[in-house]
Amino acid sequence: MASYILRRTLQAIPILFGVAIISFAIVQLAPGSPIDRFRAPNVRPETLENLVRLYGLDRPVWEQFVNWFSTFVQFWRTDAWGYSLVDGRSVRDTVVDRMPATLLLGGTALIVTVILAIPIGILAAVRQYSWADKAITTFATIGYAIPSFLLGLYIAYIGTVVFRGAFPGFGMVSLPGVEGRGTPLDVAWHMVLPVTSLAIQQIAGWSRYVRAKMLEVLNQDYVRTAKAKGLSAAKVTYKHALRNALIPVITLFGLTLPGLLAGAVITETIFSWPGLGQLGVLAVGQRDYPMVLAFVMVGGFGVVLGNLLADALYGVVDPRIKY
Repeated sequence: MASYILRRTLQAIPILFGVAIISFAIVQLAPGSPIDRFRAPNVRPETLENLVRLYGLDRPVWEQFVNWFSTFVQFWRTDAWGYSLVDGRSVRDTVVDRMPATLLLGGTALIVTVILAIPIGILAAVRQYSWADKAITTFATIGYAIPSFLLGLYIAYIGTVVFRGAFPGFGMVSLPGVEGRGTPLDVAWHMVLPVTSLAIQQIAGWSRYVRAKMLEVLNQDYVRTAKAKGLSAAKVTYKHALRNALIPVITLFGLTLPGLLAGAVITETIFSWPGLGQLGVLAVGQRDYPMVLAFVMVGGFGVVLGNLLADALYGVVDPRIKY
């Protein structure tokens, strides 16, 4: 296992390098310049020219990429990822400060997804064509079809307007002066709406996938043989069928990790959650290119990490898989 993980880690290096090239090229092809935000009638042209030289924007594109990437990989340095063009703060420190909020939000949504989606999918499979199956399929279809931004707005409206402010619609903690501000209970209270928004689409997709795989496994010969031997329905379902059905579901788990980060971009913006997603949106709007590049690279690393975790879990779920 250790040698396999090492090989996969080494294979991820050219992938991340390709992500760096593509993301840097897209930023360079974007209209405008990061210096445009400083243009104003009272700003002298000489000042703008000095800023261009300061940020190295007057150098050839290939030289800019080499300088950026060579320092980016030195993540242990404070200045490794550059400095924000907005507030001048270290990009690495800003990303590190924002990451716990995104991990908390996305991790909680993933736990809720796993706890609810797998039983729902199993129920829909073992009760095929029943009213429960039809209700679950309808929910999954609607939940998966609604765009993330629209679903987030609906959840925010229901939680803050329909339930008359029962749940906060923005932020991670209460406003200053509110009793219990910043406590775990206060943070959990603020997480209800954004976690619900993130989890609904994931639960919808996962439950449909688990249902399809369970139906496929339940029709296999070895499952029918287990039933013919007189094993209980629960033992056939959970011991024989579920374990084999979960093998392809692990692939979905690997894809869900970066998917939660992508969904957090919209969800964090709607609910003003101070995480990486909100940071990425602000950086794009402000043309803070060092921050945008760091955000894209963190997303690329999340994709690689998700696939690596999925491969490692294959051997845990199915002992027949050897590395």
